[in-house]
Amino acid sequence: MNHADRSAGVWRGRQAWAAVVVIAVMLVWRALLMRDSYFNQDDFFITARATHEELTWAYLFEPIAGHVIPAQMLNFWMVGNLAPFRWGVVAAEAVVLQLIATVLMWHLLTRLLPGRWVRVLLLAVFAWTPLTLVTTLWWAAAIGLWPHLIFSILAMLLLTRAVQGAGRSWLNQLGCVLCLWAGLAWHERAVLIAPVLLALALALADDAAGWRRVPATLRRFAWLWVALAASLVTYLVVHTRITTVEGGTGSLTESLHITWEFIARNIVPGMLSGPWQAELQGGAVVPAHWVTAVSLVLAALILAVLLRRGGPARWWALLLVVGYVGSDLALVLAGRGGFGHLIGLDPRYSSDVPHIVVPAVALMLRQARPGLGLGLAALQTHRRRVLSIGVLTGVYLVGSAFGTAALVPHFQNVGDRDFVTTFRAELARDPNQVVWDALVPAELVLPLVGEDARLSAVFAPLPESPVFDEPSARLRLVDEEGRLHPVELDGSIPVPEGPAPDCGYAVTDATVRLPFVLPVSGRLLVSMGYFSNGESTVTVSAGDWSTSFLARPGPNEIWVPVPDLEEEIGALRLRADGGATVCVTRAAAGRPEIR
Repeated sequence: MNHADRSAGVWRGRQAWAAVVVIAVMLVWRALLMRDSYFNQDDFFITARATHEELTWAYLFEPIAGHVIPAQMLNFWMVGNLAPFRWGVVAAEAVVLQLIATVLMWHLLTRLLPGRWVRVLLLAVFAWTPLTLVTTLWWAAAIGLWPHLIFSILAMLLLTRAVQGAGRSWLNQLGCVLCLWAGLAWHERAVLIAPVLLALALALADDAAGWRRVPATLRRFAWLWVALAASLVTYLVVHTRITTVEGGTGSLTESLHITWEFIARNIVPGMLSGPWQAELQGGAVVPAHWVTAVSLVLAALILAVLLRRGGPARWWALLLVVGYVGSDLALVLAGRGGFGHLIGLDPRYSSDVPHIVVPAVALMLRQARPGLGLGLAALQTHRRRVLSIGVLTGVYLVGSAFGTAALVPHFQNVGDRDFVTTFRAELARDPNQVVWDALVPAELVLPLVGEDARLSAVFAPLPESPVFDEPSARLRLVDEEGRLHPVELDGSIPVPEGPAPDCGYAVTDATVRLPFVLPVSGRLLVSMGYFSNGESTVTVSAGDWSTSFLARPGPNEIWVPVPDLEEEIGALRLRADGGATVCVTRAAAGRPEIR
């Protein structure tokens, strides 16, 4: 076997070793960044919701914000029930998924550019681009992105094998269909796998020229296109029956603004290792103007060289990129257009683009002269071409380091980790504490999700088994940092002094009414002081609501959370069951605040 044959191998030769180094850098780099990140937003409330659900078909196909994602729902269920709040588990999952996608990309690049050192540079672009960083650090987004990329790249690899006559063609084509189905189980964006395969097949149709590639490709893989089309139609029919998507739409001017932001200030800098300097506004990454200008100039120069000196499939490869980016943009405009131009700067909606741009550049370089025929003396020898590829790879690594530094730690959710760590430590310090249920800070979960943003929903899976909104002498409020504090009432409405001398309201097995001086309404906290000479279970009720607590001997205080009954409450009803009389010496209702 000669040197060229060895270098053409997937895992043999110096190029393979260089690819291993690229993958190792990505693996260590992303693993360290994931180690220091944490759960955020959807991670919390969807996994918490899963802990209350049975693993049924209804649960798996339950729409989430318009998405039907059964494979992701299974993933949420497994984490919520088997590894709740274990960040190391989900971080490892995200890194392993990216590793699989990167290894598959190397296989695809080797098929497209056998024996070419430039495939190492292209692999580095895919592995290191900051464009995928934000989505990776957010676990719920990562398990939507990387499985889609895995099945999309695998489908491209299988189709390339079919075109090149590697293995049995029908098995490769069947694999493409199965990749589409598996991808759709993870995310609706997998509908783009089918048009990507068609564009790839057109670019690889070397036995036809010009537009004759279209009928040739359609005839050669006719059954594949029929199967893919039938799969998409079936999926879309089922999807529309299960759920509907209500996305905001903006004006034409706003849509054009989003388009500019999405392509020129999001995708282009990200693909070129940027942004190297940016302002971060929520989920939007706003690059500095010089970053946008430099990125656009570099992109224009690279594209001009590829289109002028690239191989015969260069225009078809460009069609692949334009079609995919246009489809991504259309999805953003249809589903998020009403959110304003900043939505175009959110890397979550462009993080799938690298897995198309990288193979597309490889397609442009197929059958092109070494050095792109530029006539540069420095690129006329193999050794100098390899050196130039190494230098460009090093430059991209440095650029990616600056691009990554601009995004970290803003997207690592450090505050979320600190809140949860503090909250769990406070619970462990006194397991008998009861927590007043409230919305978690918006940095963890936005209040837009309603009841799923409450402490009791988000933290139900904690191993510390926190208790919420039950009567307790140790009721606590959670502050913005996760610390627990004793409570007191703000603006309380009292109950008048009781009629029984030295007892106040004598609560026995006969119901006793405690009237407020003014009717109260809304979600309330009731404070009661009592004493008793024995234990007794006291039932507290108002309207159709009731709760109970264990009254203990001696003087005591109890805090009783009362839900919003959507009506005014004029009095509380109390009844004791246990034989001992419970003397309620004072009672008042109000809003809780930290003491």
